[in-house]
Amino acid sequence: MNFLRRWHAHHEFRHHFGHGHHGHRGHPFGRHADAGGFADHLVDRAAAKLDLDDEQRRRLAAWVAQLQQQRQALKGLARGPELTGLLAGDQFPRESAQQLLDAKLDALRAAGPGVIGAFAEFFDALDAEQRQVLRFTMRRFGLARRRGDAA
Repeated sequence: MNFLRRWHAHHEFRHHFGHGHHGHRGHPFGRHADAGGFADHLVDRAAAKLDLDDEQRRRLAAWVAQLQQQRQALKGLARGPELTGLLAGDQFPRESAQQLLDAKLDALRAAGPGVIGAFAEFFDALDAEQRQVLRFTMRRFGLARRRGDAA
């Protein structure tokens, strides 16, 4: 009985503060959050962690903007009426699906040089200590993601 009482209290706390099993309601960066707000938050956190100057911060923001632009282009392809049309018939139209996939890959290829260039400009503007902090942070973030933890 004590276990159930504790579980129920924990569940109500998580649900009340938006950490329940029904999405990320209440979280400022949940699935319906303003993407620009998240990008600004990300740049602010990275700038503080890496002690970026104004020029480095501008380059980081340019890279994040490139990533967001690429993400929006891919989301548009995935949620368009073409995807719904693939499921409308009695048989799955393999050729149309392949064309949709090719369009996504073309969008990735087109945006790739801009994303890589923007990150290269940011990375090259960092000093040796900032690069080391970035490497450590990325390694830590990557390990946490592989374990399933939140970083």
